[in-house]
Amino acid sequence: AYRAELGIGDEPVVLYAGNVGFSQSLEMVVEAARRFPAATFVINGDGAAAAALREQAAGLANVRFAGYQPKERVPEVLATGDIHLVPLRKGLGRVSVPSKTYSILAAGRPVVAAIDQGTEVPRILAASGAGVSVPPDDIESFVGALRDLIGDSSRREILGRNARDWVVSHVSPDAVAEAYLSLVDSGR
Repeated sequence: AYRAELGIGDEPVVLYAGNVGFSQSLEMVVEAARRFPAATFVINGDGAAAAALREQAAGLANVRFAGYQPKERVPEVLATGDIHLVPLRKGLGRVSVPSKTYSILAAGRPVVAAIDQGTEVPRILAASGAGVSVPPDDIESFVGALRDLIGDSSRREILGRNARDWVVSHVSPDAVAEAYLSLVDSGR
């Protein structure tokens, strides 16, 4: 239903959901949309950079902006994206772990993260096999990662399954409780 509300057909959807601020490299999303006119790019959220981003995207028929949705619609929003984005400017990955990463993985969707290497999000993606991490603010690497996923629905499905399986086995309430009990039982 959310796809229909946004006027999206069967094409691949690349989704950014969250704060539309200056900490995120969202101008890369607009540039990627210019390069992939057959995919739809959705920026779902709001924030200080929203007006400037709308200006940058003016005239791009494949970019949709949508504000924050009510909490009960978050699963639907997450399901709308075929590929999710977690972009963060250089240096910020060392002080911030975008919690949206866990929600995206729980929704069974692949991630393209543009974030500092050696930080938590790239580690999660490597451990889960749920996506691709590229250096922050590197448009060519970002576009290359998107190109591979936009054109390969089978790979997107595999990464999405990996994402969901990893969340259930490593960070679900049951998995965390089991790890905690194991730690307590071990006497550490």
